[in-house]
Amino acid sequence: MFGRITIRTTILTNMLLVLFLVAGSLLALQYRFSFRMASEATQKSFSESALGITLRLKERDRLARSILHELAYDRSFIRLHTPFPHETIRRFTYTMKHFPKIYAINLGNPFGDLFEVVNVNRPDLREIYRTPPRTRWIAVHIHDTSKGRVKRYDFLDEDLKRIFSRSESTDFDVTTRAWYLEALKNDGVCRIGPYRFENLGKRGITYSKSVGDSHTVIAVDLTSTELDELFAEQVFVSGARIFMFDRNGSVVASSHTGIGKVERPMREAVERGRMDSVFVTKVDGSERFTMVTEFSGEGEAGSYLGFSVPVETMMAPYIRDIYYAFGVAFAVLILSLPFVFFTASRIVGPIKALMRENGKIKARRYDDVKPVRTRIVEMVELSDSLVSMSKSIRNYEETLKRMIRSFIEMIAEAIDAKSPYTGGHCRRVPVLARMLAKAANDSEEGAFRNFRFEDDEAFEAFELGTWLHDCGKITTPEFVVDKATKLETIYNRIHEIRTRFEVIWRDVEIEFYRRVLDGEDRESLERWREEERKRLREDFAFIAACNEGREFMREEEKRRIRAIAERKWTRYFDDRLGLSEAERRRYPREGRGDPPVEESLLADRIEHIVPRSGFDSEEYEKDGFRLRIPEHLYNFGEIYNLCIEKGTLTEEERFKIEEHVVMTIRMLEKLPYPPGMERISEYAGTHHETLDGTGYPRGLTAEHLSIPARIVAIADIFEALTASDRPYKKRKTLSESLRIMGYMVREGHLDREVFTLFLKTGIYEEYAKKYLEADQIDEVDIDGVLKESTITR
Repeated sequence: MFGRITIRTTILTNMLLVLFLVAGSLLALQYRFSFRMASEATQKSFSESALGITLRLKERDRLARSILHELAYDRSFIRLHTPFPHETIRRFTYTMKHFPKIYAINLGNPFGDLFEVVNVNRPDLREIYRTPPRTRWIAVHIHDTSKGRVKRYDFLDEDLKRIFSRSESTDFDVTTRAWYLEALKNDGVCRIGPYRFENLGKRGITYSKSVGDSHTVIAVDLTSTELDELFAEQVFVSGARIFMFDRNGSVVASSHTGIGKVERPMREAVERGRMDSVFVTKVDGSERFTMVTEFSGEGEAGSYLGFSVPVETMMAPYIRDIYYAFGVAFAVLILSLPFVFFTASRIVGPIKALMRENGKIKARRYDDVKPVRTRIVEMVELSDSLVSMSKSIRNYEETLKRMIRSFIEMIAEAIDAKSPYTGGHCRRVPVLARMLAKAANDSEEGAFRNFRFEDDEAFEAFELGTWLHDCGKITTPEFVVDKATKLETIYNRIHEIRTRFEVIWRDVEIEFYRRVLDGEDRESLERWREEERKRLREDFAFIAACNEGREFMREEEKRRIRAIAERKWTRYFDDRLGLSEAERRRYPREGRGDPPVEESLLADRIEHIVPRSGFDSEEYEKDGFRLRIPEHLYNFGEIYNLCIEKGTLTEEERFKIEEHVVMTIRMLEKLPYPPGMERISEYAGTHHETLDGTGYPRGLTAEHLSIPARIVAIADIFEALTASDRPYKKRKTLSESLRIMGYMVREGHLDREVFTLFLKTGIYEEYAKKYLEADQIDEVDIDGVLKESTITR
């Protein structure tokens, strides 16, 4: 492997070995003189072309004016009162035969009428006007008729005989045209243009003159085709380009057709006033000699002539002389060594400066990246490229951040959308957490004096963590999240139990009538039936009340549930029919006998148990999770669920819900975070931890919980307490929610200083006005809540 060497050493070695500096010096010297000579020759050629074009255009201008004076003097041909004025057509065509460069001659009167004869002596004009065969002239007459204003086309042959005519409606008014209005303002000939001819679709020039006192104007149209041909004739060497253009760079005429805008260097030369001198530009990857001169023709104010020619074309005669200078290179080599060191320093300096600017990009200080001051074009271009790259990287990062944020918000909205009862939770918690975090960041009191988010990225990481705090819920089944009654799975199974009560009710009725038919005392049987009915009503009402899970379940209530469960009913159908494969695997291998089978009214069966599978407890403990893991994944036992002491969730279901934090942490810890975003997992995965270590999933204590983590915990609890969309609890007022949170602070679950900041800054009230129902917002005794939260146990 080759050893590393410095740029200075590299430059010196290369120059000594390859003789680049020697040959380059002499070649550059010779090339410079040759370039100057080529530049002077080019400027001379450009000036001669400009003079020739100017003279030709002045000649064209005098010719047009002479024709107009002659036509205006002889007024006998002016006939606009007839649809087809033969004398006028004959006079116009006679003139255009002698001056074939004229495109059209026009007559306009003060009534807005126009008569025009077009010289279609070119194939492109015939194609544009879609002329019939043998057409030599087109007479266009715009005038009023009984059917309105029309535009009539008469297509004429060489002998002025009409070949074909067509008409169309129009709103054209010649009195609005610039050439007509300008001609009426003075007695001389006016020149308008260049401008775009409406019918032709090409640019051209119009010369016009008023005729007598009748407000009639005669005009001659010349197209840019004549100029294009003139410019093409002036091309003095292969590859040269000649343009006439306006101040905006729009091409009026050129030696090369199809060019709408001149080269950018020519436009810049006009803007900077860089006239009548040759300069070198780079166009389409090749260098060209370029010159711009202001056109001095009469009526051509604001027009410019532009010339360009490839440098290599003009330099070709001089290149052979350069080779003769190559022999001097060896002598120059000895004298050039000091210059080598100087040149190397000029290169190394900007490179080191570029390295420093590159370090700023590496540190993501994009706004601090500045261009390097150097006269070396490549270094300037590299510097500009570095600055541009810095902006591009910054823009890319911002775009990526917006995409990630949108993706995270989409996940949060998807989680909210899973359950109609928790909809909005993932959107509201970030709002509240952001408000509280900004207040903590700006505070100088207590624990917040030394707390600050390091930069905008650190704050953004916190926001993203709040958006993702419940992303693990994507793995939590809806029937667990939305479980509003004890027997609810995907549906409320109280209906199954009610059906069994209905069956027993009917069995009682059947038993009653059977015993009556057997001759037993009817009055005694009726008392018996009524007692059974009453018992069934009371038992079902009790079971239904227990199913709601609103009160704490006492031991005697559990005993009554078990007692009710002992009552029997008869099943007459096979309960293994119509099952899915997963359900069938949970059923006992040996059936409970062929129907009819006597069964308990309520039961905890083997098939109610959903076993846990694919769970690695060792990895779970290795990751520091301390949640107690139930033996089974789910237990749908009827007695087991009805005997839940508080709420509606079994131990298994509660673990499943609490497990969402574990899934949140595992999902987020697998992501590759960019610098500054590493704490997203911490902020998202600690909102159920408490300061006293009784929280979950890792049982962290105060020393392990940062201020942002404590903020998320308070935002999550406050939103949950005040949410009005939970089926399993009554929505709480503002004062009730804050009082509960005060108890949690007193018990060591929530941070006291964050809670105090939450109250004293009024964030709770600002949030409530936006997201709580009107009947939830009541008076809050802040001092009382804070006082209760500080009472020691």
